[in-house]
Amino acid sequence: ILGCRVYTSLLDVPEIPDLAVICAPRDAVIELFGQCAAKGVKIVIIIAQGFFDGDKEGILMQHELFDLAAKNNIRVLGPNTLGIVNNYHNFCTSFIDFINSIKPIGIICQTGFFYLGASQICTGTGILIDSGNTTDIGVTDVIGHLAQDPRLKVINIHMESLLDGAKFMEAAKDAVALKPVVIYKTGSSPAGSLAASSHTGKLSGEDRVFDAAFKQCGLLRVGDIEEMGDLNKVFCTFDGIKGNRIGIISISGGAGVMAVDACTRFGLEIATPTKATLEQLEVLFPKWAHCNNPMDMWPAAMFHGYHNCYRRFLEAYLQDPQIDAVICLTGSSLPPDEDFLDVTGVIRETAGKYPNKPVVVSSCGKNYRYYQEELERENTVVYYLSLDRAARALAALYKYHHQIKHKERVREAFSQHPGQKEAAVRLLASKTGNLSQADALSFLEAYGIPTARWGQAESIMEAKSLAEKIEYPVTMKILSPNIVHKTDVGGVRLNIENDRQLEEAFTAMYTQIKQKQPGARLDGVIIQEYLPGGIELLLGCKRDPAFGPVLAFGSGGIFTEILNDISLRVLPLSRDEAKAMIEETKVSKMLAGARGTGAVDMELLVNYLITFSELVLTNPAISEMDLNPLRAFAGRVVALDARVILAPPL
Repeated sequence: ILGCRVYTSLLDVPEIPDLAVICAPRDAVIELFGQCAAKGVKIVIIIAQGFFDGDKEGILMQHELFDLAAKNNIRVLGPNTLGIVNNYHNFCTSFIDFINSIKPIGIICQTGFFYLGASQICTGTGILIDSGNTTDIGVTDVIGHLAQDPRLKVINIHMESLLDGAKFMEAAKDAVALKPVVIYKTGSSPAGSLAASSHTGKLSGEDRVFDAAFKQCGLLRVGDIEEMGDLNKVFCTFDGIKGNRIGIISISGGAGVMAVDACTRFGLEIATPTKATLEQLEVLFPKWAHCNNPMDMWPAAMFHGYHNCYRRFLEAYLQDPQIDAVICLTGSSLPPDEDFLDVTGVIRETAGKYPNKPVVVSSCGKNYRYYQEELERENTVVYYLSLDRAARALAALYKYHHQIKHKERVREAFSQHPGQKEAAVRLLASKTGNLSQADALSFLEAYGIPTARWGQAESIMEAKSLAEKIEYPVTMKILSPNIVHKTDVGGVRLNIENDRQLEEAFTAMYTQIKQKQPGARLDGVIIQEYLPGGIELLLGCKRDPAFGPVLAFGSGGIFTEILNDISLRVLPLSRDEAKAMIEETKVSKMLAGARGTGAVDMELLVNYLITFSELVLTNPAISEMDLNPLRAFAGRVVALDARVILAPPL
């Protein structure tokens, strides 16, 4: 065919191919895959659809394929994939025309949409891998390969689902140490939290867990394909940025203020030019005009010429050691060849002399596309249609080079005493179903996690005896496997000061619960030391199907879900990550002593989080767990309530 020798069967080919691409109807795939196995092919791409993404018959066929693959040590990309693109070698496995500009971008996707639209979505591609159903080769397998390719400057990931979150996180952390990784996660859904019965489960929906995992890995998550393309442009054009101090040159005072707002929104600083820079530029302005950053250069341009002034302003900003990057604003009302105010050449040439300082441009006017083409022609400047997109891209550039790339990967060693750990494990192993409040508190204590002093009582006399031992004032809480939220049925009594109040509270509690929740089994009460003051917190975990145990920390108490002040981390947890997740919450300001409240010992709280995370990791039977409230004082952190949900036995 077209001068190339062809064969009606792979078995007739004289050599063993490095790669086989099966592009055939679904019903023919198993026979063709069998030929690959018989021939000794070790990598197969299956284009066909209708397997795991199809009906019951397709699912059975895919299982048959992968049984064959396992027996013959074959790696499979797909099914339901367009395969691979290597633009550097003009290689493409798609059955349709693929024309995309070459850019130093590696793309891993789960849809042919990226395959066909890489130029539009990602601004181009160097190597693209469509993993399709990801039943064998997936993002975890190939991200390291792209990270080590010297031709690529940035990696893009489009992700719909993930099977092994822990392996992916390890591979992703290795990759971001070499180059930026931009990820677009689709298919986010709250469904993962609907079946949860703990506070943590309700707050840590599927997408929030993915978001936490991506942050821990140093991945730059984007909300849409527009943002993905914007970040690609800045990473492909600039090798870095020295800081986050931005200089702004504008033809409009109002637009300059908009640029300041955009920079502030994305965590960038507005640079303070040196005195020498301001003196150099001040002579260009009339006496009534202001010379500062942001720089409204229009009054100077009216006196000394637009092109001349733009060049001098940009040159001065790029030479200033207190400015790390420049945002330029100009007009684009007329086509460049008709516009006497066109400074695309001035900006491009001046920026080219200072490759270590990023220059991004935005403009106003209907002919912006012509200006974009001219500005980006020599890959020294990046154009963005809006100021927010420009600021967001510079912020991502700064974040990667200063907060992600050189971040140390630290693992905390378990500090738990073996005997203590074994006691907690034995206690848990002896239980089935969800732990009672008494068992949950005992479990925490066995592991060395502080709780408020407590005891269990089945009668008024036992309750009185306990209260005297613990010392009044005390709190009383109902014990029942049928009651999740005790306060809703009157199952909590606070600040009981003496025997008489305790007897009255005990009787009233039982009466109220029998009215509000008749039939509930009542196993007595917990008598606990009453601890007013302090700050109510939530500390919990939920075992995620993709990532394993996920830790939650934030504001606790009866309004936990309403406040929704929570941060998440996938375990294991380092001390730095524990500190960071505390700082992410609004309640952290209270913990630091806001408005005259006493500051909590942060090291003590961090230790609590670390020990709790160890408990979760060493007890895989725990499905969900909450300490709510966890009460923090200046020199003490204790759990007042604990809920432990065990996974059903296998």
